[in-house]
Amino acid sequence: MNSQPEWMQWLNQAPASDSEAETPTAAVVPLRGAAPAAPGGDRVTEPTPNPQQPHRGPARAPQPAPVWPQRAVRPAPVVLVTGAGGGAGATTTAVGIAGAWAIEETASAAVVDLTVAGGDLGARTGTDDKAPAIETIADADDPAAIVASLPVSSAGARIIDRGELRFDDLPVQQVAEILRPRVDTVVYDLGPDALRLRECTTLREDTEAVFVLVVQARADSFNRLRGYLDLLGQAAGNDVFDRTVVVISHQNSAEPDVDPAELIAHVSSVVRAVEEVPYDPHLATGVAIASWELRAATVDAYARIQRATAAVQGRDR
Repeated sequence: MNSQPEWMQWLNQAPASDSEAETPTAAVVPLRGAAPAAPGGDRVTEPTPNPQQPHRGPARAPQPAPVWPQRAVRPAPVVLVTGAGGGAGATTTAVGIAGAWAIEETASAAVVDLTVAGGDLGARTGTDDKAPAIETIADADDPAAIVASLPVSSAGARIIDRGELRFDDLPVQQVAEILRPRVDTVVYDLGPDALRLRECTTLREDTEAVFVLVVQARADSFNRLRGYLDLLGQAAGNDVFDRTVVVISHQNSAEPDVDPAELIAHVSSVVRAVEEVPYDPHLATGVAIASWELRAATVDAYARIQRATAAVQGRDR
């Protein structure tokens, strides 16, 4: 009889390959596509006239001053955050990733609640009854005005409510298109166990999406992680692991019943990155997250996750 805990018995096994998949890879429906950014992403500036240069030719009528863009328009990459079971911390991780983007002077982010039954994104960001639903933005005559006035988290990430939509409803894709030229990153809070659902097929098979799988530092949660990795490989091919980040979250101050080091050592060779979010008493309160109340180690962890997702998207600095 094998004396190792169940979660350790698969550490030396790679996730299922494409040939073992029972479900064939479905056609990909891209969620975005945008005009290419200006070379180097630099802002366009007007030339400065040389005061020593003599004037030539007749004077021209004054022209309206152009409105120069604040930043080059580019696609807003999608980050899909889901938990391996309930209570893993998917929502707080989604808020943390978006906040890490939003606090940068040249970046912006939006968090979309796309949990199955409606999550607590509004409560955790202090935007209850303020954030518009996805379909409200998609159906608006002037969606840009709504996006500009979205409520924000304490770190400045824009918040969008779930409403009554399912994962594969058209407005979900439309909102991604609406947000594309106005934010740098769109983070979907899928809640727990979402990747197993048929309704999530379109998002799951997006070839450019970054997956963030959040797992509690517990043996039973580690057991579930293997199923998620297998599911991703079957649905999107093993190339998906190069854009997958695993996050181990510590939900209480007690020592976990399992040492994450062995899991990290193995999974790091399979996925893009593995990061840990330490226990934070402010997150444990369940109230609206105030970014200034988070411990420095928590802020650093979210910044590392942000850098990992940026590296997948080719936006690491």
